[in-house]
Amino acid sequence: MSHRTLRVLFGLAFSAAAAAALAGSGTDPAAYNAFYAPAYQIPDPALMSPAAARGKDIFRSTYRYLGAESGNFAANGKPYVGNKLACGNCHMDEGTRPYAVPLVVAAIEYATPQFSARENVARDLPIRINGCFERSLAGEMIPTDSEWMKDLIAYVEFLATGLQPGYTWQQVRGQETRKPAALSRAASPARGANIYTERCRSCHQEDGSGVWRDDEQRFRYPALWGANSHGLMAGMGRLQTAAAFVYSNMPHDKVNALDPTTLMAAEDAWDVTAYLLSLPRPFNPRHITQDWAGVGPDGVPNALKRAVDASYDFTMPRKDAAGAWSIDPANPPAFPRSQHMYGPFQPITDALTQARQALGYR
Repeated sequence: MSHRTLRVLFGLAFSAAAAAALAGSGTDPAAYNAFYAPAYQIPDPALMSPAAARGKDIFRSTYRYLGAESGNFAANGKPYVGNKLACGNCHMDEGTRPYAVPLVVAAIEYATPQFSARENVARDLPIRINGCFERSLAGEMIPTDSEWMKDLIAYVEFLATGLQPGYTWQQVRGQETRKPAALSRAASPARGANIYTERCRSCHQEDGSGVWRDDEQRFRYPALWGANSHGLMAGMGRLQTAAAFVYSNMPHDKVNALDPTTLMAAEDAWDVTAYLLSLPRPFNPRHITQDWAGVGPDGVPNALKRAVDASYDFTMPRKDAAGAWSIDPANPPAFPRSQHMYGPFQPITDALTQARQALGYR
C-alpha cells in the first residue's frame, strides 16, 4: 500500500456539502451512510481514480473480464473465474451493503496480514482476493502484479477512504453478517427445499441456475448450485457462513439491511441453506489435503482449528483404535460427514476443544 494511500485512508475528511451529496434512499448504497455513520461514510464517487473505477467494473462483472469467454487464462490454461459469479454476488452493492460482507475497510484490515489456519499463511489483501478467485469463483489466482489485481486493490482502497478520523476499522459495524440463532438439531435440506420453492425460486429459478445478463456478462440473480455457483471449498460452502449470509440478506426483495425485523426466521435460514449446500457445486480435491494442513504460529496444528462445518474430508477431530483423540487422517472421524454438513455443531466444537487439550494444546 502506498504512502499516499495511507495518508488518504487516515487523513481524508469529507466536507458537510460532500456528505450531504451522498445522502440517498432505497437500495442505493449511499443510503447506508446513515447506518455506518459516524465511523464510516461511503466515499464520493467523484473521488474515484481511473484504476479504482476499473476495479469496480471487474468487481461487478468479474466473469466478463476473467471468465472462460474473456480470453484471459492462467498459466495452466484454466480461466481465472471457473464459474460465472462476480465478486459483487456475495459482497453486495459493490461491496458496500451492511451485513453482506462489505469491503468498506478491508484495505485497512489487511494492511496487517491476518493469519489463516485454513491456508496456513498470513493473508494480505492480494492473498485474500486470490482466495476468493480460487474458492468462491472456483478459478485460479490472478497474478499479484497484474493490472486486474492492481485495479481491484485500488477499488477496495477507495472504499476504505470512508473511514472517518478518530475511528478504527473495527468500529465500523455491519462488516460481516448477522448470525442466526444456533440450532440444537441438524438443519433439514428437505424442509429447506419447500422454503426454496416458496421464497427463492422466483429469482434463482427452479434449477438454481439464476438469471444471467448477457449484456453485462454477469448474474442479476446468481446461480445457487451447479457448475456456475460458488465452490464447496469457499466459506460460502460451509453451512454456518452461508446460513448467516442468507439470514442477513434474503429474500433480496424482502430484507431491509437496516431493519432486523424483516429477517426470515433463523431456522428457515438454516434449513434453506442446508438444501442449497446439499446440491452439487464446484470442488477442487486438492483442498482436501491442503486446507488446515501444517502448524500455525502458535504451535497448534491447524487441523485442530478446522471449521466444524467444513464437510469435505478430512473432517476433524478423529479417534484412533484405542479411542484417543487424533488428527491423523488415517483414523476415522469422530462425527459423520453429515453432521459436519448440517450440524448440530456444538458437539463438534466441544470435541475439538477436548482434542486440543488431550493432545497438549490450549
